[in-house]
Amino acid sequence: MGSDADPELTDAGRRQLIHAIAAVFEFRESDLRPDLVLGEIDGWDSMNAVNLTLELETAFGVELPGVILTADQTITGVITLLREHGATL
Repeated sequence: MGSDADPELTDAGRRQLIHAIAAVFEFRESDLRPDLVLGEIDGWDSMNAVNLTLELETAFGVELPGVILTADQTITGVITLLREHGATL
């Protein structure tokens, strides 16, 4: 996931995103791509959706009140959501 996926995504933002997701799920950085559907991640379930939300809040210093990540959301959708809540990526 890099400049081809989102030219506005900084290297720091990319690292923070990968770190937050890796804190909840085990996967290789190379498996992370913009069109990755969250439900395709091994270990995806409702509890890990909550855990990922908390990790994203911590990593990006934002609050995501009432946000419920769903299995059909993509990484691009997560990036958009974070930006809507004031995260700098």
